[in-house]
Amino acid sequence: MLNPDVWFALSLRTRVLCWLLSLLCALALLWWLAISPVKETELRLVAQQQQQRTKLRTQWQKLHALVPPSESLTLPEIQAFSPLDFQSQGRQLARWQPAQGGGELVLETGWKGVVETFSLLTERGMQVPAFSLMAGEGTLNFTLRVEQDNAN
Repeated sequence: MLNPDVWFALSLRTRVLCWLLSLLCALALLWWLAISPVKETELRLVAQQQQQRTKLRTQWQKLHALVPPSESLTLPEIQAFSPLDFQSQGRQLARWQPAQGGGELVLETGWKGVVETFSLLTERGMQVPAFSLMAGEGTLNFTLRVEQDNAN
């Protein structure tokens, strides 16, 4: 142990220098004990992440090999629109009022014919921006405003 007389015999400048050197050694020890393990853990985790990415990539490749190649879907041909196509069982064409790019279609039908009408219009590339249903004598008066589907 250092004799106190020797410590006090040192000049103020030497004592401050010793304190600073001791503080620097303490900080270096603190860094070595606290921060160095964190860096090592980070390096270990980065290496582990690289391995997991490699494993995941190989699993995706195996999974991708199981999926059959997608075939190009062929959309059904759009049939030409004719109001007479809606003259069928349970559905009676009451009126057709043509307009630019569509028109107004009035049918007398039952509930089943209402649902079928929408699918028939879709098959013919027509959209229905507005429609109305009114009860008639034993049937429904089904009025539709139809337009050509410009997306096709």
